[in-house]
Amino acid sequence: MRGDAIVLENEVCRYEIGADGKNRAVVALAEGKDYIEPGQPFMLAGQGQKVFTASKVELGGDGLTVSFGSSGIQVRARVEIRPRYLILAIEKLGGPAVDWLQLCNLKVRIHKHVGGLVNAAWDERFAMCALALNDRTDCGSHGVPTARAYREFGIEGAKVAILAVPTGGPDPAGKLLDAIEIVELEQGLPHPTIDGVWIKRAPQRFASYLMIGGISAKNVDQVIEFAKGGFGCVELTTWNRSTPSYEPDPHQFPGGLAELKQVTGKIHAAGLQVGMHCMQGMVGWGPKDDPYLVPKADPRLLQDRRAALAAAIDVKATTIAVREPLDGWPEQGDLYLEGELIRYGKRTASAFTECQRGLYGTTVAAHPEGAKVGRLVNCFPIWGFTVYCPDIHSTMIDEICDRIARVFNEVGADMSYFDGGEEVLVQPPYWRNQGRFALGVQRRLKRPVILEGNALYTHLSWHVISRGSPSYDPIYFGRRAYTLRFKGQNPANWANNLLTGDVGWFAPHTHSPATDAVTPDEVMLLCLKAVGGKAPISFHSDANNLWANKRMPEMLDIIRTCDELKRRDYFTEQACAELARPMAEHVLQRTADGHWDIHPLQFGPPRVVDASRTEASAWVVKNPYGGQTPWLRIRARTALAPAGAKENIVLADSSGGVPFKPDGAASAELVQSVEPSPEKSPDGGAAFCYRAENRGKTASAWTRLTLSLPKPLDLTTHRRLGLWIRTEGPGGILNVQLAGTDARRDHYIPVTPRGWTCVVLDPPEEDRFFDYQWPYSFTDLMYTCRNIYAGVKQLHLYYNGLPPGAQATCWIGRIEALEERPLPLSSPALESGAQKIVFPAALKPDEYLEMDFAGRCRHFDPNGGLVAEVKPQGGLRLEPGESQVRFSCATGAAASPRAEITLSLRGEPLPNARRSTPSEAHSR
Repeated sequence: MRGDAIVLENEVCRYEIGADGKNRAVVALAEGKDYIEPGQPFMLAGQGQKVFTASKVELGGDGLTVSFGSSGIQVRARVEIRPRYLILAIEKLGGPAVDWLQLCNLKVRIHKHVGGLVNAAWDERFAMCALALNDRTDCGSHGVPTARAYREFGIEGAKVAILAVPTGGPDPAGKLLDAIEIVELEQGLPHPTIDGVWIKRAPQRFASYLMIGGISAKNVDQVIEFAKGGFGCVELTTWNRSTPSYEPDPHQFPGGLAELKQVTGKIHAAGLQVGMHCMQGMVGWGPKDDPYLVPKADPRLLQDRRAALAAAIDVKATTIAVREPLDGWPEQGDLYLEGELIRYGKRTASAFTECQRGLYGTTVAAHPEGAKVGRLVNCFPIWGFTVYCPDIHSTMIDEICDRIARVFNEVGADMSYFDGGEEVLVQPPYWRNQGRFALGVQRRLKRPVILEGNALYTHLSWHVISRGSPSYDPIYFGRRAYTLRFKGQNPANWANNLLTGDVGWFAPHTHSPATDAVTPDEVMLLCLKAVGGKAPISFHSDANNLWANKRMPEMLDIIRTCDELKRRDYFTEQACAELARPMAEHVLQRTADGHWDIHPLQFGPPRVVDASRTEASAWVVKNPYGGQTPWLRIRARTALAPAGAKENIVLADSSGGVPFKPDGAASAELVQSVEPSPEKSPDGGAAFCYRAENRGKTASAWTRLTLSLPKPLDLTTHRRLGLWIRTEGPGGILNVQLAGTDARRDHYIPVTPRGWTCVVLDPPEEDRFFDYQWPYSFTDLMYTCRNIYAGVKQLHLYYNGLPPGAQATCWIGRIEALEERPLPLSSPALESGAQKIVFPAALKPDEYLEMDFAGRCRHFDPNGGLVAEVKPQGGLRLEPGESQVRFSCATGAAASPRAEITLSLRGEPLPNARRSTPSEAHSR
């Protein structure tokens, strides 16, 4: 005691608690500074909707007695002082029953780094963290750092370690990790090591990894050769036949586990790590004939509703009556009935109808009256998937952990990506259940793996995880924008939880009607973000088609170089911070003496131009750097039929009335209307008027009109839209959207005063999607959009971003999908002022020219195959400031006037970017 305060002090901090039940201070002894907000309750207790705060704290022996006003609740907590942390353990809970107890309730004054997963906050001087010491203790779910226990799992016995430690020096996060490691070792928390090194510090966690599908004994040598071009690990994304039995796929490995071991043995012998992808406990990811499903489904599958048969049924019954009312049951779903799986198409008040018996080949059987029927939980009901779950409270969880660990031990796995996890996510509480597979498998391994994945991250499982998950799967469209906004920021985000990031998942997509093939500049962006964040990249490829993207050798060279620079710790902390800066772009350049410089980069943006239209052939480029010849890409685009051409496909025509119907708005403050317009478009066609008003006090979200097409349309040769439009408004956008199944293409038109104009909507939108709120996911636009043009089902019109109080009006004529004509782009040229550069080449649609900063120019096919080296005629130099650039090309009926142009400019090398002198850097 010190006055009326209880003082808990160790070698590095002093925790002061008032006798009145309030936190007073957590003081860093070395600097005498208090790091918490005083006056917060020392503990809290919850009972229904009531919350009781600690009102009195007394010290007696090795513990504290905490009272909660007149509630009658009283807590006895044992206190244990350790040199660098202290422990609070709940020994006894007296008085009325409570639903929960918050046994640690600190509000800290540290905001630079806050990690809700590890339940810590720290900066360059001090850190505070609360670690759960058992699975009765929920840390971080209710603020950082906090700890809570629940009646459901037992409040008595909840136990937390409170750390308050100095972090001064060059590695503040490392100082906090040091303190956490002590707690793990002394308190018996999971502490996996690889070759004697804690997985949080194991150097293997930095190895970029190749995520490979389709590997086998026939192609493993080619995969190894490919992987050694730039990776430290080969992760098998496909190896098991089905889940959750996790037996090797006989198509890939006819010899079973022995052949799988031969393949992984070759990878190890080549000096590469072996990674194993798994779907945690998902039941039926992939084929639905897993032994847990057929011929008789496992009764331990998760069922969230149950009923009993009202009468016996035979093998032919397609209507199943039950005793209980079915109010609240889904209209369709899958049932478990004594090992048989059944899909019902409809339900009545007391029966399932239109039943498909023996789903997935389960045995169809007769079932007696009173037999229990349960509704199976589909944990992944998107994109047409059905995936079941093991009941988290059953022995099935341990069985699956055994199965995964058996294979990992046999092949000597070094790392794993635990995909899935949704099968546990649907079974709360998240904090206690979600990491069960991570903890269970790591505990069973002879040699722990570098672990990351999807839904496996909790405070309790943090101890066995090395890396944070990548920022989503491989983005298909809008890749550069997504890397800048999300993938590039991944390491910094995960660093808040003391985990290494992963600047992936990335794939070298090939050309398709929906996207251009990946190019090396995209990989350079990705890899330099990884260098800045000191993180690996994950890169997905197909073992049977490794070189489909013909520029893979250049990409592998970039990956290998950047991984080597990371291993050598080549760049200074300041240079890495600049590389990792949000939205910043850079390019790596080798110097004449063999060293590496980092240049700031202004990449593009790409611009679609049309030499046949004066207003669409010129633009202004702003050069923020010194005068230079730019890096450039000229990509040929198809010629387009003019508006009204008979070859076009009419999507919306107002001649028979307004083709669109109102289809919702984000809020009641957004009011929309649509009506025929007496005004005609300049081509003489009918038009309609679409109005919206934002009666709110902030910029609006969306309003929507929908036109459902009579049948899905194939627009693969009509991908670009054209329409006549007149707009009035003070800002915001009109989005003209093509929509298919889980796929969309957005096209924005500014809502500002403009007379009738025939607008060609090209290119589709990418990055600006994130500037607005939409009623659909980015995945529709950027991930599952591969077949958008093959099956267009709807045309939508949206308003978005309307200013407060604004009214927007658009008069819209016929909307067409314009015929694309596959004509060559011949002799493209760029000029600025008196300068002109001409490229003597003829490019087929989607072929491109690329000229680097050194002036080398190459002609590539759409998948990056080299067509020819090109010698430009003339030159182009852009001085600092603004320059107008104009595009031209050969014209005529046999040529396309359209191209996509990207001009990139770079600045001077970052000063003092290298950590060592050149000679030392080469010897590190």
